[in-house]
Amino acid sequence: MKRSSFAALLALAAAAILPTSTAQAATTADNSIAGITGVGVHNAYVQATFPWLVDALQSGASMLELDVWQNFLGSRAYWAGHDPGNANNCSSATTYAALRSGSRNQSFQTCLRNIRLWHDQNPDHAPVILKLELKNGFDGTNGFGPAQFDTLLTNALGAGAILHPADVKGSAATLDAAVRGGAWPSRESLRGKFVILAETGAFEAQNPLDNYDTDLEYADHLTSLKASGNLGRATMFTTINGASATDPRVGDRGGSRAQWYVTFDGDANGWVAGSTDFYKNGHYLLVMADAQNVAPAIDGHNPTVQQATDKLNQLAARGATIISSDWTNPAITSLTTPRS
Repeated sequence: MKRSSFAALLALAAAAILPTSTAQAATTADNSIAGITGVGVHNAYVQATFPWLVDALQSGASMLELDVWQNFLGSRAYWAGHDPGNANNCSSATTYAALRSGSRNQSFQTCLRNIRLWHDQNPDHAPVILKLELKNGFDGTNGFGPAQFDTLLTNALGAGAILHPADVKGSAATLDAAVRGGAWPSRESLRGKFVILAETGAFEAQNPLDNYDTDLEYADHLTSLKASGNLGRATMFTTINGASATDPRVGDRGGSRAQWYVTFDGDANGWVAGSTDFYKNGHYLLVMADAQNVAPAIDGHNPTVQQATDKLNQLAARGATIISSDWTNPAITSLTTPRS
């Protein structure tokens, strides 16, 4: 028996006014991951933010940010922390049940093991964007290049758990053309997947001895893989960090590199100061950091659920795919709403 038109209207009204992940379950299944606005956690590896990394994963956040250092000359391992060295909430555990025990301040590889243990326990989890700030960039001559990092991520998380640029590009001429044509998969179809963003780190960006930033190097890596027929090996989406009201793919990030930039990041106030039509019309994935500072400003750690909901709706209307802050309340971090 068909529902009455009155009941259908009630259902639509409820979905429209309740922007929580639960309320949106019926409306997000056919929407692209770039067309749904969710909440991200800034520096989710910090112990003061979450005691254990598994707590961040369990929070339901649409995005988690991790800082990565590549220890070229010392232990030849990848560090996870804001500064050089390991300072994080990743557990030394080797089983899911033990992820809230053991010792912390582990290598980035161990953080990935935590993520894999959680993923294997929750194979149907909502898609998680992992924003990786590669603090000091790549060093291919010492075994820390883009290809080695791809291998690290593939071995740690499993190729089937990663949304690859090749998956989105499909048969289109370029990744950019595919995205502008609406090729991002739906959020619902990406259950059990990680979408990994590679960004130039703050240290590298200010290093006068390193003029080959992470995002540029990874864009060139993607070009090389495509030319050799091996684009499927790439695990990350190279990301421009910095708000711009117009296409930022100019200069070093223009030309043949431009085709790979379909994900963008930057300070939320920078985005709302200008137009975001270029990003919305292009179906690009857009991260707005420090969302709490956009007027009217709210607490960056413990706002009310209503305040966070209002901020989510406000920035969804400005084109955000992710609004990022230091919020940890699962009732907030799990919020989603359609991007306007």
